[in-house]
Amino acid sequence: MKMIMTPGPTHEPPYVREALGIETSNPDLDPEFMKKYMEARSIISEMLGARSDNVIIWVGEAMSGLEAAVANLIRSGEEVISLSNGVFGDYFSELVRRYGGRPRLIRWDIRHAVNPDSLEKVLRDSDASIVTMVHCETPSGMLNPLHEVADAVKKNGKLLIVDAVSSIGAVNIDTRWGIDVLIGGSQKALNAPAGLTIMTISDEAWRIIEDRKYEGYYLNLLNWKNLETGFPYTHSEPLLNALAASLRHIMREGFNEVYRRHMDIRDRVIRAVTTYGFTPVPASMEWASPSVSAFYLPSGISDATLRDVMWRKYGVMIGGSLGELSGKAIRIGHMGYTANTEFMLPTITALGAALKDLGASIDMNDAIDAFMRGS
Repeated sequence: MKMIMTPGPTHEPPYVREALGIETSNPDLDPEFMKKYMEARSIISEMLGARSDNVIIWVGEAMSGLEAAVANLIRSGEEVISLSNGVFGDYFSELVRRYGGRPRLIRWDIRHAVNPDSLEKVLRDSDASIVTMVHCETPSGMLNPLHEVADAVKKNGKLLIVDAVSSIGAVNIDTRWGIDVLIGGSQKALNAPAGLTIMTISDEAWRIIEDRKYEGYYLNLLNWKNLETGFPYTHSEPLLNALAASLRHIMREGFNEVYRRHMDIRDRVIRAVTTYGFTPVPASMEWASPSVSAFYLPSGISDATLRDVMWRKYGVMIGGSLGELSGKAIRIGHMGYTANTEFMLPTITALGAALKDLGASIDMNDAIDAFMRGS
């Protein structure tokens, strides 16, 4: 079996593939589709601590949600504080610029998490009313302290927009911490195909959106404020069926158990891969993401060659990295359905076998023993 162990899109579970094959109708006209939508929205609201009517699921890869948040909330010339310790934090800042805002980029080293304490002075001294942040920076496997950042942002009376694309479904997130707009995607820890954006929007954010009156159509969040007359454009029934199947599975397992499982697998993977001579990118385990692990390559090992051997010879696909880590690091996704020993042990084994093929002197038994020890 080929195994997709990248940090998204991820390996699709059998129940998701089965849901994709369900006979479809016309989502614009069939009242049963609206029931499916409301069910999925209800599970998401419970997962994220948001009111159900403040949850949106729309057709479009998660990047469309990031762009919509910026387009609907930020006025031309408005200063926005953009927190970043990686590629996607920088991109969020660039989106602000492209929509006419004035991003104030506050940066941390890629190996270190956003620091809420050092952020305090920035927030106090700025007239900006909006802050953007990426929860999980997948290129570095970094998980930023969302709860603490939200506390600091709210204490200073500002609005927080969060990219949670790679953390939703793998990490406990509660929008009641003070998250005004949360953006997720279907193709990461939720294990559905790419193509759906999930958003939660606070009452305060809705008030700003209504005042801002963005004039575009497809990205206009106001079109989703009231669905009594139906959807603003045709939804995707196959994708919603897949997402709903995944959400039901997560709910049956239990949210807390899902989050515990991700943490356990993260610890196992980092222990095992470090025995091969790799160094985790995050400088502290405290910041290591439960959904994806990133490692600096040992000297003499080519990123592209290693990944090619793993895929062609052993049927396991892992990821390279981006930005300043491009060509210097590998990434292993352990998201949702794949965050278990059934997927991760073969991945650790394939990585070791590929390293030996490339002439590395390693002991695969040490890595397997480190993985099997558990937390």
